Amino acid sequence: MMKWSIGCDGGGTYTRAVLVDNSGVVQGVSRGGSGNFQRIGEEGLLALLDRLLAPLLDLSGKERVSLGLALAGAGRSVEQERIETLVKEWGWKGTVHVESDARAALEGAHAGAPGLIAIAGTGSIVMGKNDRNESVRAGGWGPILGDEGSGYYLGLEALQAAARKLDGIGPATGLVDALAAELGLGTWDRLVPEVYGGRIDHRQIAALGPLVTAVAREGDQVALEIIERAGVALGAQVVAVAERLGLTGDVGLCCMGGVFAERGLLDSALQRAVSTRMDLELRSPLLPAVLGAVLLAWRREGREPDGRLLKRLRAFNPESL
Repeated sequence: MMKWSIGCDGGGTYTRAVLVDNSGVVQGVSRGGSGNFQRIGEEGLLALLDRLLAPLLDLSGKERVSLGLALAGAGRSVEQERIETLVKEWGWKGTVHVESDARAALEGAHAGAPGLIAIAGTGSIVMGKNDRNESVRAGGWGPILGDEGSGYYLGLEALQAAARKLDGIGPATGLVDALAAELGLGTWDRLVPEVYGGRIDHRQIAALGPLVTAVAREGDQVALEIIERAGVALGAQVVAVAERLGLTGDVGLCCMGGVFAERGLLDSALQRAVSTRMDLELRSPLLPAVLGAVLLAWRREGREPDGRLLKRLRAFNPESL
């Protein structure tokens, strides 16, 4: 067993890494830019690791260190195997374990125990794990093929609802004025050229999620129905994952990501959607994804953390990331 472990959580916007000693105490933290493997590629990943790991390796005295890499855009075995090979060819002497960022979020959320997560940020995905350490996912297909319940889903549904109102075939909604102000549209005639011309791109549409939630909180029926549909779509994925894993009884679900940041609407809609199919207990994550990456690396080495070790990990303050 190695004395030191490094966990990395690489998302679409930024990456966080922690150095953990053998007793479960976090000894160092570092940060970097996007860790999405599909976006930054092989050279970008190695440059990111060079910046992230150097200060942590200095703290470890450059001993052999196990490395758990949890990266967006690395959800398939072909990508994970390529990254492991790439890191070893780069000169890494310790063990390397590569997983998706969602898998590390799941491991951290329930501190290695069975359970479910629903992530709704720019995109969306549902993932779960059972007591046989089998994991299953639903969603995560991206904005063209899926991403139900995500910020992009909410933003696109809101724009479509506004377009229907302007055409005279949809109900009145406060989304029309709110969207025009948020997007800086002097006139709605600008929507088509700015969407198809690229100024209003995927990320800007996804960033409209909080606006939809805010309008829904004011009682706007159209916005409330969009949130409800998002909850139904995510709820169907939650039930599918739970059934595939054989999860029964009071199943724990952690709702994560920017769309869930303001509790009360989407998570409630999701819970209503699954209430006739299963008993669901909404919980807060026990550990951040970056420590979930450490847990996965430990498991790769045959180490199962006991209650004392998990208690030390939970003493870490995620705000320091």
